[in-house]
Amino acid sequence: MNRISQMQIVATDGMTDLQRYDTQLKALILTAEGTLPGSRGYGLNREFLSKKPEEAINLLAMELEEKCLQYIPEITVANVEGTSNTMGQMDLTIYIERRV
Repeated sequence: MNRISQMQIVATDGMTDLQRYDTQLKALILTAEGTLPGSRGYGLNREFLSKKPEEAINLLAMELEEKCLQYIPEITVANVEGTSNTMGQMDLTIYIERRV
């Protein structure tokens, strides 16, 4: 089973309010879907954590883009890069940009 050990949010277009989106994205990623009363769709499905690291990163990227459209519509996920070690710890770099 994988787990996210480090996460970095990077803006590709020099947005000045990156800290706000950093907080919002990390909350979205770290919340398991279905656990927030009143907004059961908020968060990510944890299924990606049981996949091989490369597949897990791809699944996370696709789901994160869908959830951003719904919960943080001002931004889009431009890219997600990640590395993992033999213990299943993933380090992620998430590149965001303003949605046009």
